[in-house]
Amino acid sequence: MKKVLMLLALLMLFTGCGSSADESKVEDFDVNAVYESISSMTENELTALDDTYISNYYGINTSDLQGYVFAQSDDPNSAETVIMFKCGDETKREEYVAAVENAVKQKITELTNYNQPEQAKLARDSEIKEVGPLVYVVISSNADEINEAISGNL
Repeated sequence: MKKVLMLLALLMLFTGCGSSADESKVEDFDVNAVYESISSMTENELTALDDTYISNYYGINTSDLQGYVFAQSDDPNSAETVIMFKCGDETKREEYVAAVENAVKQKITELTNYNQPEQAKLARDSEIKEVGPLVYVVISSNADEINEAISGNL
């Protein structure tokens, strides 16, 4: 029993029992400013999608968000996408996570239909992250570098 408790304690220590980000930094996190700082790291130029698109396709009322970026490549053969939702209403957090999951699944399907297996793999390998009120995903061959830059702002 002691070994199990010790293992659990170690796991909690290494995972940080949730977010390791400084809460005030996350609260001050400006998704648009961070997106501007990482946009040069993408392979393709990304286009930010508007409120109507996000609302119609993913059921997100953008007025409930403290900030957001939903940008993707104009090239239908490219997986490159950056989504960041800063949740204004914590009770809707699961809704935002589901919307991001849905966007990734949709991207995988599109790329599979366009016979782009390497790009579909990038989308499958992406990881949805949650830090405080922030929900985000980066789909890119430079995802590690971009995620590191986002983490550096948290």
